[in-house]
Amino acid sequence: MTEAPASVHLDRARSGIREALAAWNAADLSRVEKCCQLLSTAVGDLRVFESAVLSGEVPASDDLCSTLTAVKQEVVEATRVVDACVAFHRGLAARTGGAPPVYNAEGCIAEESDGLESEVHA
Repeated sequence: MTEAPASVHLDRARSGIREALAAWNAADLSRVEKCCQLLSTAVGDLRVFESAVLSGEVPASDDLCSTLTAVKQEVVEATRVVDACVAFHRGLAARTGGAPPVYNAEGCIAEESDGLESEVHA
């Protein structure tokens, strides 16, 4: 792999991260899942590029290492947000018995599944 095609992977990884963040909507689980897929693809592209750097196919420089570190950090931060949101949706589904949540005027879930205590799950 030459430097030009390897850099395509880096550009695609960065583009995937931007696309994931642009599509982000924590209230829409399907969009959360799309973001997760985009981030997974970005990680794959980043790994291909990093392999090219490690093998010497792409010359390593301080700027390149800084860029790789910054992109990795973007992925880590975005992935944490996605993971937290998915966990929230899973917990919400468990709490409501899989039914869509209904909120009361205080912003709390109006109806909980039988046997769940609000103070434990709040």
